[in-house]
Amino acid sequence: MRIDPKKLSEITRKTVEAARGEQVGEVDATAKSSQAAQADQVSLSHQARQIQRAHQALSGIPEVRQEKVAQAKRKIAQGTLEIDAEAIARRIVEGGI
Repeated sequence: MRIDPKKLSEITRKTVEAARGEQVGEVDATAKSSQAAQADQVSLSHQARQIQRAHQALSGIPEVRQEKVAQAKRKIAQGTLEIDAEAIARRIVEGGI
């Protein structure tokens, strides 16, 4: 079974609801007993596994690079911070900022 990454959050939500015992959909008694006899199985697509690995890798990276912030503060305090306005403008225009 392939899982569309766009629908991954909906699938996750439904799985959590099912695990909590909340009603996800109407199931008659025959289907319930049939499902109970079978083991649940999930198979993630290659793309979903890549997304999961990327998310795990990114979760360990801080959003703010503290060493850069400390360096900028030090330069501001010393009055030695040089700003290249043209480079900043170029990056803004190119969509890099």
